[in-house]
Amino acid sequence: MARRAAACLLLLCCALPLGSARAAPQRTPSFGGRVAENRPAGTRVQGLSVPLTRLGAPPWCAQVRGRRWRLQLLGEGHAHFQAALHARTARVWLRTRRPLDREARPLYALRLALRCARRPAAPAAPLAALTVRVLDANDNAPRFVGARPARLRLDETLPLGSAVWRARAEDADAGANAELRYFARPPSEHFFVVPRSGSVLLVRSLLHLRAPIPLRLYARDRGRPALLSAPLELEVLPQAKRLPPPPGPADGPQRRRRAPPLSLSPPVPEDARPGRPPGRFEPAAPTVEESALPVETESGAARPAARLHGPGAAGGERLGRGPERQGKDQYLLHLALTATDANDNVPEWAMEPFPFLAVVSPQAAKGTQVYKLLAVDADEGIHGTVEYFLLEGGEDRFEVERDTGWIKTTGLPLVRNKEYLLTVLAADKLGNKGSPASVSIIAGFRPPQFSNMSYFVHVPESMAQGKSFLRVTAISYRNKSLSYSLLTNPSGLFGIGQATGDISLTRNVDYESDQHQYLLLVRAEENEEQLSSAAEVSVVITDVNDCAPEFHQSIYSEVSVPETVTRTTALLQVTATDCDSKENAEILYYSLSPDFSITSHGTIFPATKLDYERPNHLYEFIIMAVDKGEEPKTGTATVRIHISNVNDEAPEFSQTTYRSFVSEDAGQNTLVATVNAVDPDGDSVNYDILSGSQKGNFVIDPKKGLVRLHSSPFPKLHGTEYILNVTATDDNASGGTCFLTSTAQVIVKIDDVNNNKPVFQKCQYYREHASVLENQPSGTVVLQVEATEADEGANGIVKYGLMHRDGILPAFSIHPDTGVLTTIQVFDREKQREYSIILTATDQVAEPLIGMCQINVIILDQNDNDPRFENTHYEYFLREDTRVGTSFLHVAAHDDDYGSNAVITYSIANEEPDYLQINSTTGWMFVNQPISQRSSIIQEIIATDGGNRSSKVELVVTITSAKNQPPQWERDSYEVVIPENTTRDTSVLTIKATSPLGDPRVTYNLEEGLVPETNMPVRFYLTPNRDDGSASILVAEPLDYETRKSFLLRVRAQNVAAVPLAAFTMVYINVTDVNDNVPFFTSSVYEASVAEGADVGTFVIKVSATDLDLGQNGEIIYSLLHDRSRDYTCFHLDSQTGSIYTTSVFDREKKRSYLLEVKSVDGSESARPGKHGRPNSDMAYVHVFITDVNDNKPVFSQSVYEVNVDEDQDVGSPIITVSAKDEDEGTNAKLRYQITAGNTGGELNVEAETGTIFVAQPLDYEETKIHEIHLLASDGKWEDYAVIIINVMNKNDESPVFSINEYYGNIIEELDGLSVFVLQVMANDPDSNVDEGDLRYSLHGHGAADTFTIDENTGSIYAHRMLDREERALWRFVVLATDEGGDGLTGFADVIINVWDINDNAPFFTCMPDDCNGSVFENSPADTLVMAMSAVDRDDPNVGLNAVLTYRITGNVKNEFGTDMFSINPSTGTIHVVGGVLDRERTANYFLTVEARDGGGLTGTGTATVWIADVNDHVPRFTKKLWQATIPENSAIDSEVLQVSAADADAGENARLTFSIIRGDPDQKLFIENDKEWQCATIRLKKKLDFEKAHERQFNLTIKVEDLDFSSTAVCLIEVEDSNDHSPVFPFQFIQTKPFFENMPAGTTVTTVRATDKDSGLNGNIIYSIKSNSDPLRQFAVDKHGHVIVANKLDREVIQKYSLIVQASDQGMPAQTGSVTVLINLLDVNDNGPEFEAPYLPVVWENALRPEIVHMNHTSKLLHAFDPDSEENGPPFTFSLPRDYQNSLDFSLTDNRNNTATITALRSFDREKQKVFHLPIVIADSGIPAMSSTNTLTITIGDENDNCHESGHKEIYVYSNKGKRSTTALGEVFAPDQDDWDNKTFLFEGKLLKSFRLNQRTGSLMMVDNAPEGIHSLKVRVSDGIWPDVISTVQIHVKELEDEAIQNSATVRLSDVTAEEFIQREKHGKNRYVKFKELLAKMLSVQLSDIIVFSLMNVDGKQADVRFAVLDGSAYYRPEKLHAEMAAFKNEMSMPCFVSWTRLPAD
Repeated sequence: MARRAAACLLLLCCALPLGSARAAPQRTPSFGGRVAENRPAGTRVQGLSVPLTRLGAPPWCAQVRGRRWRLQLLGEGHAHFQAALHARTARVWLRTRRPLDREARPLYALRLALRCARRPAAPAAPLAALTVRVLDANDNAPRFVGARPARLRLDETLPLGSAVWRARAEDADAGANAELRYFARPPSEHFFVVPRSGSVLLVRSLLHLRAPIPLRLYARDRGRPALLSAPLELEVLPQAKRLPPPPGPADGPQRRRRAPPLSLSPPVPEDARPGRPPGRFEPAAPTVEESALPVETESGAARPAARLHGPGAAGGERLGRGPERQGKDQYLLHLALTATDANDNVPEWAMEPFPFLAVVSPQAAKGTQVYKLLAVDADEGIHGTVEYFLLEGGEDRFEVERDTGWIKTTGLPLVRNKEYLLTVLAADKLGNKGSPASVSIIAGFRPPQFSNMSYFVHVPESMAQGKSFLRVTAISYRNKSLSYSLLTNPSGLFGIGQATGDISLTRNVDYESDQHQYLLLVRAEENEEQLSSAAEVSVVITDVNDCAPEFHQSIYSEVSVPETVTRTTALLQVTATDCDSKENAEILYYSLSPDFSITSHGTIFPATKLDYERPNHLYEFIIMAVDKGEEPKTGTATVRIHISNVNDEAPEFSQTTYRSFVSEDAGQNTLVATVNAVDPDGDSVNYDILSGSQKGNFVIDPKKGLVRLHSSPFPKLHGTEYILNVTATDDNASGGTCFLTSTAQVIVKIDDVNNNKPVFQKCQYYREHASVLENQPSGTVVLQVEATEADEGANGIVKYGLMHRDGILPAFSIHPDTGVLTTIQVFDREKQREYSIILTATDQVAEPLIGMCQINVIILDQNDNDPRFENTHYEYFLREDTRVGTSFLHVAAHDDDYGSNAVITYSIANEEPDYLQINSTTGWMFVNQPISQRSSIIQEIIATDGGNRSSKVELVVTITSAKNQPPQWERDSYEVVIPENTTRDTSVLTIKATSPLGDPRVTYNLEEGLVPETNMPVRFYLTPNRDDGSASILVAEPLDYETRKSFLLRVRAQNVAAVPLAAFTMVYINVTDVNDNVPFFTSSVYEASVAEGADVGTFVIKVSATDLDLGQNGEIIYSLLHDRSRDYTCFHLDSQTGSIYTTSVFDREKKRSYLLEVKSVDGSESARPGKHGRPNSDMAYVHVFITDVNDNKPVFSQSVYEVNVDEDQDVGSPIITVSAKDEDEGTNAKLRYQITAGNTGGELNVEAETGTIFVAQPLDYEETKIHEIHLLASDGKWEDYAVIIINVMNKNDESPVFSINEYYGNIIEELDGLSVFVLQVMANDPDSNVDEGDLRYSLHGHGAADTFTIDENTGSIYAHRMLDREERALWRFVVLATDEGGDGLTGFADVIINVWDINDNAPFFTCMPDDCNGSVFENSPADTLVMAMSAVDRDDPNVGLNAVLTYRITGNVKNEFGTDMFSINPSTGTIHVVGGVLDRERTANYFLTVEARDGGGLTGTGTATVWIADVNDHVPRFTKKLWQATIPENSAIDSEVLQVSAADADAGENARLTFSIIRGDPDQKLFIENDKEWQCATIRLKKKLDFEKAHERQFNLTIKVEDLDFSSTAVCLIEVEDSNDHSPVFPFQFIQTKPFFENMPAGTTVTTVRATDKDSGLNGNIIYSIKSNSDPLRQFAVDKHGHVIVANKLDREVIQKYSLIVQASDQGMPAQTGSVTVLINLLDVNDNGPEFEAPYLPVVWENALRPEIVHMNHTSKLLHAFDPDSEENGPPFTFSLPRDYQNSLDFSLTDNRNNTATITALRSFDREKQKVFHLPIVIADSGIPAMSSTNTLTITIGDENDNCHESGHKEIYVYSNKGKRSTTALGEVFAPDQDDWDNKTFLFEGKLLKSFRLNQRTGSLMMVDNAPEGIHSLKVRVSDGIWPDVISTVQIHVKELEDEAIQNSATVRLSDVTAEEFIQREKHGKNRYVKFKELLAKMLSVQLSDIIVFSLMNVDGKQADVRFAVLDGSAYYRPEKLHAEMAAFKNEMSMPCFVSWTRLPAD
């Protein structure tokens, strides 16, 4: 094998030079192969075998020898393959390196190359091109895409066969693996899914369905094996059809324009006569609706048409034209008539019920209210106020209150049971009277009165049995409960609630079979008094809409209806019927199609123009028949109208609007657009341009529809677009009445060529006027700029911007659209006086052009600076003999403002006499009067600027003796010049002064200045020279010539004398400029653009830099820097101006942009460090973009394209995308694609922007098999063409078609011998040549599959089970025919099957087995209706006698004479009484057997149960004759006294008993409560009892029991027991005592109280007490006699007033209590000294200058006092210090004599010496005698941070047992500081340890859970913000504590020390913790490290527990040993450092 490989390598080595030696280069060979996806790695690519002889190589590969080369694959995805050389065949094979995925990459385009090992850096040489196709495997399941409605809402009237939705799925595979079929699982009864298309068809009616219908869809591919998609869940929600309103007259159009509403309110009296005009208006149209206020059209007069009633009764809207307008504008006026009230109504009676009845007790007292009259008057105000009058009657025993209407008794005696008839009248205040009324009053009892005299009610036949349909009510004049019963009850059909009066049915009724009217007599009876009344109730049974309309046919069809049929032509007649009655059977017809209307008689007419060109030339819609019931019922049918064709269609454009574009510089004959129109009638079409082609720029080909630019003259395009109106006219070849024309618009956008740059026309103006006032807020407008652009469209839209340097915050912003320049900061002119900015204007294209304008914004001055004197003060020594007028001192002030704001005027503050004056302009001081008599003069000099701002400075002039001589300066002034880069501490000048007299020494001082010129801030300082007595001026801070060019220093020289004298000199320092400023560019990056092809010398941009230096230092020279790209060679830079010009002609397609580096250099050597003699410089970038020019034409990659497309491709589906390339870019490369030829039928179209050709109309292979279209690509100027050949592939796109639309069949019910053939359907498939006519039939609808089936191959329909017409008389199905063996497309038809009736149903009684019941009263006469027995036969009532019934009684009941007791009507089934006595006590019910027979001889029987209703004939009796009971006096109201019972042998209502008390309770203290269910009653207490009243101690009652007709009585004795029911009572509620002094001695009686109790014995025995909460301090007491005495010392300052509640309690069970309030006021005694008003805590800050008044709080320096005593013993107060403090040097006190005092701190304090002072203050009041008190004022010395903090160290030991370490606080970082009020910040230094947390504010350390064991060192930076930071260290020892150490530990308790104090370090020495360990080490002779203190904690009080263990070698000391040793050294352990200790037992 190795030899073969070597031979192959040799062959390759030999072959390669041969290939490379050819004279002419060969084309690279290509090879192709294929491999299936998902195959394992190493699979060979099939069909790809590259022979070595076909490979070629470049010449450099000829040197390859041996194995020093390798084959290499190149190209995207090459890593998926490896190339292998097969030695035996000398061929190169490809194998896969991994499984491939066709869906990720279906095609690999690779290159096979050779790489030589000796030349690894050289590129690999390509040998061949390889193409690998990945074959598909079915590895992707289908996936549903697109919108997936979770809920699909469908109209319930949707026709069968309608497509309700279409599912769409995708499969990433290809071929058959991606061919999908759709289906539903489980199959739906209502829907069928077309397998091929996914359309969901309705196959079963949704009518009346409301429940959601689930639908689960799947998609399955046709791969092997097939894959299934995830289910798509749908929920179909049937929606009820909303019916349109019945057709009515159409409203005419109304034309209204609304204006602001005008509201007119003319007051009109409501009794205005008709014709009286309240106002005039000018109407513009007739009134909109009938109104009470019509407007006359001609006159405009508005008059009431009828009498008005009530206020606001007339009004509305009127359409009017205002008189001030003469045009056609119309306004909607709101006319509101306010109707004033007229007294046109009389009072109407409003009492209920009628007639007006009342009762009154014969013993009624005078004024008893008997009956209230009520009348209502519809008028308002006084017109509607009603008064009442008694006209006659009543025998003066009654009167009527005039205002209230109450009828009252007059007091005259009334005759028992006499009726008094009163006539009353109601009238309004103005005397309008209503009708009189009669009121009947009986003095006694009156039976109940019904609310109505009679009742009338409609009851629907659907009323449920037992449900109340009417409630009758009556009122009882004795407020007794009423019992209702039916005196008349026809057929026993009704029942009534005895207690409620609710009337209901006892059985169901049927309007069609039962009688319709019933008359009942209802009785209402008072149970106790046997008073009753009756009322009539008329019941009318009404029909209920329980039948739905039914059409006679389910489908109506009409064929050959011409599409030109008129709307008045009747198409067909439909009929529906309803089995209900009256309006429930009246039917309205509705058409659910907007194209058809239907009349009330069912005639169908066209509603619109019909169209033959619709799918299948068919209109199919639903019609509805709706009855007029209150809840309408609905029936539906389907109507199909087949249309025949008429030539009436105009040509149709493929688009209504075509959009295209063309470049403004496009040439002649340029194609602009292609329009296409098709005539539905098949006529040819001619095109023309109707309008829009100005100057004839556009022409159109009349046959092809090509719109081009005119060929001559040359087109001249202007504006942004042209709108061409294009017409398409047919040639009328089809023989129509005329030529038909349609129009379309072609909108041609003119693409502007961007060849103009935005220009700022007013740039110079902006430079001159750009300014803004300083201190203005951000957002202030500076100015608005505008740039003009000659281009149009986006090229002409300008956006504004600013250009600035990077890293510099911009000061301005500009609105990009408006060009408004605004500020974004607040300016200070004194800091910067102007800002240089560059404005930019950019057009809005991909390669924009930019215009620029550079301006300087001037900051205008605002007078916001006060004048500032050069020095803080002025001092001068003036000889006393100085002459008047001598100028001696120049005072100067500066103002940073500008102009008049900076003009300063000097003056001196007014002072008399004015020895000195100042020159107001120059500031020179001069002597104004002789000064010899003065020793010094102090004056204030004022400097005022032009804006009236001023400042002051003090001048001190010392007058010296003429003999005294101040120091003399060597020179009056000094002047020096220094460069600005003079370094710090450089001496610039030496000055000297000498003292001519006395001590020759002189001191120098550089006077403080207030302005920069006078050394503020400090730029110079002075140093005396001790050697020669001079002084040197030195530089303190760096100087800047650009900031300050000169300084004026004032130096003071003062001699050494008892009265020192001074002299001054001025030092002038001038600063010279050095080259220390860089010439910075105004922007870091500049951007500019140049059009390609621009001439050499074209201006590009101007760059600029600024240098703050002057002269030669600020001169700038510009240059271009050279770089590798050599971009600089294409440009020239003017070194003086910075303007850049082109030196080459550019081609954007070769290079798009250039980057230049520009440099600015100033004019001299730099003074900046590191420059080494070189000048200063800056660099910036200029990015030059080459803008595109349309100079390239688009080019297609191929001239001819060919593609196949299936004929069933969806409209809109893309077929192929062909694209041309244009080397230009942006708008110049924007291409427009158009079809110019070959698309005559308009089936295709192209996306104008992408070149995608798509299906525009459905393709049909049978019509056109090949489409050859010509496609144009244009960029608006240049064009290219390509030909696309589209082959249409035949597909199964035609659904099967049935021979007829509806199939009808009949079958007789109950047939056996199944299955039974019914009918056969037949369909054919237009695509039979594709699928060979392989049709499959299916049947859908209710009953399909289980009742009826269809042979899927033949279409034969069979009945598979015995049918019952009574269950279903008609069956409707949808039959489907699906091609492709059931997996293709589907056609449908309707199948209607009628079931014929036979007599197979016997009659049956619906009430059986339980509800055949009737009732009749015993002793009822003959022919009394008992009940109705109705039977039902389910056979067809419309055919024969199968459902005609007759009735008879087969099992009757005989009376004592042997005759029948009951009879039945043979036709209706109603049962009546025949004869004989019905006695319920003998027989309660009877059973009758009734038979019903139909016309075919079938019978059914039922048992009727007749119940005999009871009559009341038994007297109720008490179970006992005597009843007895006992009740306590204090029993609660409603409490039970006694329960009584009775018995009645009757049943039902006759056995319902009523109990009452008829005698023995005159005060009605008791009442009786009935229990009607158990025939018993309970006597209860109605009112409170009082044993103290003799007649209430015993009751002898007579009680009665009664039923409806009978009653009996019994006796009841009730004894009352006494109880404690009276409380003690005080005669007064309050007792006010006389005031007494607070020092009243204990035992003094204050007052005496007395209480009484009506009870006796213990219930009347009274005990006194004081309620504890009224005397909480127990300062008073009360004895058994009611004496209130002082019990304890009183204090008015604690309690000033007392409200003692003294209680009196009896000794009853339970006790009763009364109370009285004793009010006590105390008088004051001066027993309290004054106190501080508040807890003052003043703070005096250390180191402050003193004396100073101490602030008591934040707001006041005053110390206030108050006295708890009253005012006479209180202020005024006197304040003083004790005698020992009166000479204190620390503080003093001042009594302000106004009840306040002031504390003064007399010296400066040091907190570190003493932190707190306690000052005693004596305060005395003004009482008699006076009281004084000493109050201590605590004064805290406030800490000032005057001590630096130091670094500290702290060691912390943390012990844990068994690794358990919880979060623990470790204390605070130690940083010793004598100050204790400063705020420190603590921060970790170095590496952070995650186990520790530091509180940065407090310095607290926290160790978190599970910190590792070991020593942790922390560094913490401590800062207080003033003193230098220090580093404190913390060392934390985390140790594991052994169990042995804990078990052997000892604990001691230290007294008088806390845990904190134990470890706190003392000022000098160690802390107690260290001393403790040292002592233990000494005691036990161990090392300090052997002592482990692992617990320290505070315990109760000031004590601390210390727990420790001691290690002795390898073992621990036992606790007993440790305690013993400590006891031995007890004295040492009790040293002062520990105070004392106690041993604690170990735990």
